[in-house]
Amino acid sequence: MSIPSSSTAVESVRAPGDFEAWERLKDDFAKAAEQYETDDIAATLPMLRQVLSECHRFLIQYDDPSVLFVSETTDVEPSPQLFTPSEERLARDWGFNNDEDGFFARPIISYRRGELTTAFHAILGITLFLFGNLVAQDSSLVLKNEPSNATDYWLAALDVFETGENLPSRTAGRSEAEDWRMAIVWGRTLVCLADEKISRSRQARKEAEEAGTEYSSFMCYDAFMAEEPKWPADSIFHAIAQRRPPVTRRMSLTYASANDVLTLAMDQFSRGIFHMPHAQSSHSHHFHCSSSSTHNPESSSFSRPKELFTIASEVLGVAERLEAAPERQYWASWADSVFNQMKMEVDMDAWRGPITSARGRCWLIMGSAKVEELESALERGDEAVLRSEDAEEAREGLAMAISFFERAKGSRTSTMLSEEDEDLQSLLAEALLTLANLTIDNNKREELYSRAQAEGGNQVVLELDRAREEGDVYMDES
Repeated sequence: MSIPSSSTAVESVRAPGDFEAWERLKDDFAKAAEQYETDDIAATLPMLRQVLSECHRFLIQYDDPSVLFVSETTDVEPSPQLFTPSEERLARDWGFNNDEDGFFARPIISYRRGELTTAFHAILGITLFLFGNLVAQDSSLVLKNEPSNATDYWLAALDVFETGENLPSRTAGRSEAEDWRMAIVWGRTLVCLADEKISRSRQARKEAEEAGTEYSSFMCYDAFMAEEPKWPADSIFHAIAQRRPPVTRRMSLTYASANDVLTLAMDQFSRGIFHMPHAQSSHSHHFHCSSSSTHNPESSSFSRPKELFTIASEVLGVAERLEAAPERQYWASWADSVFNQMKMEVDMDAWRGPITSARGRCWLIMGSAKVEELESALERGDEAVLRSEDAEEAREGLAMAISFFERAKGSRTSTMLSEEDEDLQSLLAEALLTLANLTIDNNKREELYSRAQAEGGNQVVLELDRAREEGDVYMDES
């Protein structure tokens, strides 16, 4: 991902042959994005690496790579004399020289049909995001001159997206279509960083406990976001850093919590989902782009339901790991609202299983979050909390989770028990067991325990025995 640093001349006009190179870049990106969907890391990384290399060349050659796909025309029609002074009057009254200032020959920049101003930055940022995802899975496949930390790629993607948002053509008030793909991946990148913050916070807490010191939120200072490595001059990361705005939103992430970062991601998702077209296709790759346009929603590559499902699933995955129960509840509820929205946009016969299972996870998190708030009172023997409003909300949430999980089980088409089916049974057993512990009526409680044991097997029996020994299970004395 490096090219000779001697190629540092910055151009403002497209060089001969570079428009064809831009078209090839889009094709290479489309192929790499399609390959990414196969989950073959070893085959995908070289293709993404090639895209980054091509983007790097354009970054070095052009201060604003959008000149690759713009065409300039000159407005030669004279302006009405009634409103606009002639060249003679401008020179006489205002000292204006058209030969020097070019007032009447200002180029009008127009973008080729189907291309957005941010098309280049969208491709580069998305490629960095995908590359970082693969590095997070297996960092041993990176080359010697490439960063081995996924966060370096994700942070670079944020820089690229923000640079694209601050292009002169974007900030000059010109109206154009919203780059919804860039907004979606911008949000997904922030979700990855929120997840990374959770992992580092847990590690800091563990190290504090091992050292016998008290954990403090100041330990969550994320140096990986504040202290950027000194990139070699021939690195694409150096070129990205050179062109990003002097003050970026990235700077605010250093002390931000995972919840704060998710809030930033939600802002991007809201923008992207609002502008995302409603065209549907049953065959989809998230980032596949046609050769004619990187933003063609009518191509067979686009699926709005799949985009929505991916967004909600990734947010839900982070929500499950958040430390604070209210935060887990909030983001699980947000994810559930996106899954629920999909009902109006998909063929439910095809999507019923994934959606109902995912919504069950959401409601399990929401119900369990309320349980956590009741645990301290139950540990003190305060059984009255089981009749509180919070307990009732927890039971309702857990009952919803059970309903969704059972419907997901009913939608299975295969008689073979897959890994997903085992996970579903485990989640259903967890929901049943948690609800049983909050149930006042003895008969209903024992029925729930039996159902949990049937779904979860011996593991549930062990957890139930442990809970009874520790007195965590409420026993009705009436």
